[in-house]
Amino acid sequence: MSEAPESFFHSSKRILLLALPAALALVTQGAINQVDMLFIGHLGGTWDPMYAGLELSEAARAELATRIKDGQAAIGISMKLLWLYAGFLSSLAIGTQAMVARRYGEGNPTQAGTVALNSIAAAFVSSVAVTVIAIWILPTFFEVISKGAIGVIKQGIIYAEIRLLAIGVIVMTASIRSFFDGIGRTYIFMWVALFMNSLNVILDYGLVFGAWGLPRMEVAGAAWASDLSAFIGLVVLVGWLFLKDYRGYQIFQWRQLRPKMMWRVITFSLPNGIATAFMTLGFLAFDKVIAMIDELRVERALSDAGHVVANLSMTARTEIMDQLGTGTALYQSIHQVVIAVMMLFFMTGFGFGSAASTLVSHELGAGFVKRARRIGWRTVFVGGVIVSVFGALLAVFPVEVARVFNPQDPAFQQAAVGPLRLVGICAFLPAGALIFSQALYSAGMPIYVAVVTSLGILWLVPGSYLFGIVLDWGLLGAWVAAIGFTLILFVAMGLMWMSDRWQKIDI
Repeated sequence: MSEAPESFFHSSKRILLLALPAALALVTQGAINQVDMLFIGHLGGTWDPMYAGLELSEAARAELATRIKDGQAAIGISMKLLWLYAGFLSSLAIGTQAMVARRYGEGNPTQAGTVALNSIAAAFVSSVAVTVIAIWILPTFFEVISKGAIGVIKQGIIYAEIRLLAIGVIVMTASIRSFFDGIGRTYIFMWVALFMNSLNVILDYGLVFGAWGLPRMEVAGAAWASDLSAFIGLVVLVGWLFLKDYRGYQIFQWRQLRPKMMWRVITFSLPNGIATAFMTLGFLAFDKVIAMIDELRVERALSDAGHVVANLSMTARTEIMDQLGTGTALYQSIHQVVIAVMMLFFMTGFGFGSAASTLVSHELGAGFVKRARRIGWRTVFVGGVIVSVFGALLAVFPVEVARVFNPQDPAFQQAAVGPLRLVGICAFLPAGALIFSQALYSAGMPIYVAVVTSLGILWLVPGSYLFGIVLDWGLLGAWVAAIGFTLILFVAMGLMWMSDRWQKIDI
């Protein structure tokens, strides 16, 4: 078979057929977190049956507004803690997809199935110990990150304890998804993810607000809704593997469990896991900088109101800030909502990156190096254009987007405009960086991607501190530093893709 040039139309069609289902699946799966934030943002609003027709006093409205901001900030931080562990272990999916796709490109389905089986087994074993450790050290994390915001700490521990129970579910789901993506069946996880998120919406409504006779659990209810929907989604995904279309892969031939194969998947994926964990720790440190900016805002507001800040306990500060109407976690809640919105761009980038990983691996497995290079560039272009369109809408309508997450708080909505608009304008950068990084992973360069990601994180935290606190640019300044992080990744990954160092690596 000759390496004939492929037309832009034909390659774009191949990209979209793989990328759109993968992107929709990942956006939908990631939207579980955004849905949790969304329902918490509507406590006491028109969606909440407990408050239907009630006229609240100013004090009650202020207390509710604070509870909403604390809850949204707690959910955002908790999701990073979950990703610190589950994301590290889910890096197995990166190696699994690349190796499955390479075996598939070579025409060896049974070996592709062997890779999948050993990846699933490694995911299960590794998740058990990590879950115990994660829950044990949870309170310390929140006390360090959200010092000064009592409500965030309390609600964060409640939410995170429940969500961390799903680490194993998330990791095994990622391994199975990577098998389907590796053989080009990205639409399968799309349908499962749509089902999971639909179920999560229903459970969120029932458990957050106490509808249909279910207990009213608010933040804890959102966590249980996410866990239950994720578990049911995993059951459906496992069941899919037993369909006759996949019997030829012999995935559940238990005699194919091989420690050597498990170790190969782990070692190939380990650089990505380390980079993911380091990146997540960096984003948690980024959260800490935002909390420090919030503390400065609180101190200035208290001083302007005539209070001697040094004489006030944390409880007194919280009560006074509630009365002033902004609470102690205004910037922290906005920050987490901005991240939730930005994750839609990240997940879309991951979806197109998944397509790039699969197509590049298929071409390299067939020996078509030039076509692999072209498919990488074209995926960046197609995916970047699509993400940029959504970014433009965010840049034009930031208030409307903020209102979706917190419809009852004008101060929140106005303060969120700058960061949301900045993220919208620069949406192409994270998407392009992720597509390049996934393509490089599939080509066998996980260490390079891990090093570049780590270098970007080394800029993010001091950069956000410099712009946000030293230069006193506040929340927007911290997000300028975050955009710098995505720029570093995009340029470094793009330059490597332009080279020929990745073209002859065997995996």
